[in-house]
Amino acid sequence: MTYEMLESYVEAMRKASEQIKRENPDFLVAPMLGSVPFIDTLAIVDDEFNSARVVYMPASSRIDNVNHVMESWFYNFLNDVVKSPSKFPTILGIDEVVSGQSVTRCFKMIDSASQKKRKYIRQNLVERLHSRDSESALQSLREVDLLTENEYSYEFGNIRNRLQQGIYKENPEQGKTDSKYVIDTVKTALEKKLIYKSIGIEDSKCHNRAKEYEELKSQKRIIPISVQQIITMDNPDYCPPRFEVMEGEREYARFLPRVKDFVVTPQYLELLRSIAKFMGKDPDKIAPVNMKAILDSSKYL
Repeated sequence: MTYEMLESYVEAMRKASEQIKRENPDFLVAPMLGSVPFIDTLAIVDDEFNSARVVYMPASSRIDNVNHVMESWFYNFLNDVVKSPSKFPTILGIDEVVSGQSVTRCFKMIDSASQKKRKYIRQNLVERLHSRDSESALQSLREVDLLTENEYSYEFGNIRNRLQQGIYKENPEQGKTDSKYVIDTVKTALEKKLIYKSIGIEDSKCHNRAKEYEELKSQKRIIPISVQQIITMDNPDYCPPRFEVMEGEREYARFLPRVKDFVVTPQYLELLRSIAKFMGKDPDKIAPVNMKAILDSSKYL
């Protein structure tokens, strides 16, 4: 690793830190294993970096059935952190990019899980809206009003009055009209929620990236940051977490998505210390962060 490579890497992490501050997400998703060193570096280059909001998602291509793992993991994560109708956290990722295909795969699974969560919330609200229990229906309307940030309070107030007065029994067509209005409004409101974005640390050695990746960039869902070389990429010595290895003979090891232990190699410690020295910090006070949070990632499996 040359001085220029280290300088470029640190500068990219500085820019990533600035972007995280601008976005100010409630959660920062670090797909494992590649993004783990990014978080350790961010904790060195930015004294204000809040590592407590980082969550670690299993995402290695060597994980068995990795697409299903990512989708299930993210859906379970959303079930934990989303509290409809009032709490929809902002979620930002940070990922390494060469061709962009692995990032695109993450986006597809995350978007699928987010859509599944939105659909569940919508279905739950609609079922209670159509409940024979008037109080349950009224509570559903209150939640829809909160979900839409009171933008349609007047319209919902009229629907609430008609519901309380029992008008729908006499005029079922009005009931159908109001029901469609509420459902359409909920759907539109939810489409704006849980939109995942990610910082893409782009390795400069690749000039032709996947079409899907470039489309995500054009939609401003990926925030690109260029680096001369991602010096930690594809090097297990630079990534302490170790996934469980599947049993059985295979051409190469396949992993289960659960982190079993950590191996902090001398090479990795030397890298972190080099970054600390570059930043004018005491290298002897530097160590990997968030090991408990990495182990805790298994709760969403």
